[in-house]
Amino acid sequence: MNGLDDLITTEEREHLLFGLHRFLTWVGEKLPEKVEVDGKDIEINDLIWRCIHKKNFSEQEKQHFMDLVRLLEAKEKLDEQSLEKASLTREDAIRLYHESAALIRAIMDLRECEAGNVKLKGPDIETRRKIDDAKRWMGFLKNVGKNSG
Repeated sequence: MNGLDDLITTEEREHLLFGLHRFLTWVGEKLPEKVEVDGKDIEINDLIWRCIHKKNFSEQEKQHFMDLVRLLEAKEKLDEQSLEKASLTREDAIRLYHESAALIRAIMDLRECEAGNVKLKGPDIETRRKIDDAKRWMGFLKNVGKNSG
C-alpha cells in the first residue's frame, strides 16, 4: 500500500497539467500501439501506418478518422481530469501524463490523415532539426521556469 508521501503534490500535479497544455507537448511521445475505447481495442499505430501509405481516402474513411478523433479526445479529457483531481502516486501521475500526451499525438496524426496531409517521407534532416530545436527550446523554457521560482 502506498503512503501519503507517495502521493503527488499539488505543485507536481499543476506542473504535469501545465505540460499537457504546452505547444508541441506530444513531440517525442510514442504513438500508442492500441487504445481501448468503449470496450474495443483500436490499433492506433497500425491505423496511422496505413494512413501514411495510402494516397486517397473515401469520405467514409475520413468520417471514421474524425469519429475516432472524437473518441480519443474524450478519453484524453478523462485522463486529464483524473490527473487533475484523483489521488495519484507520482508514478501513476507520470504514467497518466504520458498516456495523455500520446493520445494528443494520435489525435494530431489522425487529423492530419483526415485532411490528407500525412505522406510517407524519407529521412528529412530539416524536419529532424526543427523537432530537435523545438525540444531544446522547450527544455530551456522548462529550466527557466524552475530557476525563476
